[in-house]
Amino acid sequence: MKNHTHKQQAGFSMMEVLFALVLLGMVLVGIALLMTRSLVTASNARYRDIANGLAQEVIELYHRERTLHTWEDFRTAGLGTHCILSSAAHFNDAIHADTNFTGADCTTEGVTINGILFQRKAVAVDNAGKLSVTVTVSWKSGRSDGN
Repeated sequence: MKNHTHKQQAGFSMMEVLFALVLLGMVLVGIALLMTRSLVTASNARYRDIANGLAQEVIELYHRERTLHTWEDFRTAGLGTHCILSSAAHFNDAIHADTNFTGADCTTEGVTINGILFQRKAVAVDNAGKLSVTVTVSWKSGRSDGN
């Protein structure tokens, strides 16, 4: 009679190692994708924050000019659709009618912050003696357009 002794298997088989490596790779790719998405979301939030500040600046420009001029002068200068320039010191220089509106695109002029061009468009209408202004800020961040 033969006596069979079985050795205890030590270590891992090739399939177990391969499975563990594939699983580890999938986890690392998932983490990398989450980090990338987080960075994109953070930069988009930053661009929206900048755009909010630029829109607020336009609204303050309209408020300031309303207090400095007569209603009729202000109304005449402010009505219509305008691109808002960044370097102008006076209201009539800061706004100009733009005949080349195509969607949200105003012109090639605007405010450049960290290499991103932010373009501002103001649409002012007279509603029964009340001036209503809608400000749109547009930008292209390289990944997507913002409004």
